[in-house]
Amino acid sequence: MIIKRELKKDGTVCLYLAEESYNPEKKKGEITKKKGEPKILKALGTEQPVQAQAFTEERAVVWAEGRTLGNVVPFSENIIGKFPEAEFGTGVILPCDIVPAGKFRNGAERWWCRTHQVHWGTKADLQAALQSTKEGICCSNADQPMHYTKNPLILDPIDYPGGVGIWAALPSAINTTNEPDLTEVRVHVHARKNPSGSKTLDCNFPAVVVVDPGTLLLDSKTRTRVIIAPPAALAYLEAIINQRPLDTLLCRYCSHPHLDLGDFAKNPHRKHFCANCGYDTNWSKEPIVSNPLKLLSDSLTLNPEFVTSDRTLDLRDYDGCQVKIWASTPAVLWTSPLPQVTGIHIHIYKGEKKVLDDTFGQVTGLDGSSLEREKLLATMLEKVGC
Repeated sequence: MIIKRELKKDGTVCLYLAEESYNPEKKKGEITKKKGEPKILKALGTEQPVQAQAFTEERAVVWAEGRTLGNVVPFSENIIGKFPEAEFGTGVILPCDIVPAGKFRNGAERWWCRTHQVHWGTKADLQAALQSTKEGICCSNADQPMHYTKNPLILDPIDYPGGVGIWAALPSAINTTNEPDLTEVRVHVHARKNPSGSKTLDCNFPAVVVVDPGTLLLDSKTRTRVIIAPPAALAYLEAIINQRPLDTLLCRYCSHPHLDLGDFAKNPHRKHFCANCGYDTNWSKEPIVSNPLKLLSDSLTLNPEFVTSDRTLDLRDYDGCQVKIWASTPAVLWTSPLPQVTGIHIHIYKGEKKVLDDTFGQVTGLDGSSLEREKLLATMLEKVGC
């Protein structure tokens, strides 16, 4: 079997499942075909995603866990899918978005699902398409539930001249409060109108959308926003912490910025696989980890300096209080004119009231020993499986 593409007058490309070869002799009950024309077995719809009645359109951000590839530049603010009622969580099912991606090694047509990040067009795929009762093409990952957040925070750095800081939010290293810790990575945002003023935003979000000021990632006017979702933020953080060579590679076929996740984000490499068009022959000059957030950070960072906090804290002075303790981590995005502060971040609570929220260079624990930032960071990363 093969996939037959037919261009209609309105520009729509229709897809059909057809026999590889066809005997033009007329058989009983069949319509005679022109010599050499393949016999159509089944219509597969168009190259655009099928909008079934069970799907709704939401202003949302969607991402998957366990991927080795991903996208951070959205094509649209709205997403079509089967969304649960909750504002954020997991379980959304998205339709496939199939695009041509060259050929397999045996010469057969190869396709790529941009939604579910998998090739389509093997013999097994064609047989499944023939037997399926669904309209359109469904890749092997079509029923995979994904994470989502509806109506995500849209952040324009221009609105916060005092600076924006965005981090991969990790579970605390030490938590003696009754407040449950994070069980998965989130995106933490600080935003100030004035560098020395109070924070207008100081909260964790499932994902954040940053408005592109017009100079980043792509020149296309239709792609003006960058998604910071947990997998991309965590991959960026790990690369910085482990001093892996980090850069932003643009696909030589479709110019889309390339995002390495999973094992590819842990192991610098030269050959890269585009998650947008499915072509796998993009080469970087040197082994790198590609993450578009690197270009975003480089373009918007005003002050790249880090300073270690000169403040000290003795937790024995707060005996009877509850604490949450983190190692500070490099920001994914930092637009403040001030340098980033490195150290150990502490929240102290007296009952339900937070009495301290600051970063310290040296912290003495309740047992009199000094807390080590590196060990705290290792604990935080271990809790999210890194």
